[in-house]
Amino acid sequence: MTAPSSALRAPSPRSRGAKGTRREFSESPSPRETGRGWREAPGEGRFVRSALLALLLAVSCRQHSDLPKLFPVPDASLVNENGRPVQLASMKGSVTVYDFIFTSCRGTCPIMTNNMRALTKQIDKDAPVRFVSISVDPSRDTPRVLAEYAKRVRNDDRWMFLTGRREDIVKLSVDGFKLAAGDPGPGGDPLLHSSKFAVADKEGVIRGYYDATDGAATAEVAKVVGSLVDE
Repeated sequence: MTAPSSALRAPSPRSRGAKGTRREFSESPSPRETGRGWREAPGEGRFVRSALLALLLAVSCRQHSDLPKLFPVPDASLVNENGRPVQLASMKGSVTVYDFIFTSCRGTCPIMTNNMRALTKQIDKDAPVRFVSISVDPSRDTPRVLAEYAKRVRNDDRWMFLTGRREDIVKLSVDGFKLAAGDPGPGGDPLLHSSKFAVADKEGVIRGYYDATDGAATAEVAKVVGSLVDE
């Protein structure tokens, strides 16, 4: 028969014992049992710190996006809707969603702009994110025209509209973003331009392209933007 638990309890060190007796046990619970006055065993603190460091490193690794690093955004010099010069390099530090449109477009541009509006609503207002629409029709899309256009469609202060020299913008689109631009094709828009969103990370590197005419794609773009913000 198993002895009662009280029979297994060792004498308290408070009771008097023979001289030289080593007192190993106590009736009172240990600090580890009570949660008060906890002391680390030798080497235990080092183990805990190492485990926490490994956990933090694992978490930080998971925050890196699996998206490929495609092309760096060229440091083009453009002009915003307020007539101020803007270097695209100034977008670094923010995840940036780009598209190429023009204000008199009656084809894909209104759809793209509406989807950009939908996208901005899905991004946290405090997140380091910018939205940039670049006109491929600078002869008509002057800063004043872009400012009027922005008043009608912009729903987020982080969204800017840029223009510049036609040849510079075509080169930027084709050579920099690897997106179509130039003279119109048969049955297309009066000006050839891409209908893609290009998403660049905080280092100014393009990480993906998404169909800007597909309203359902905005949820995917928002998710990608969020993952790049966390990098």
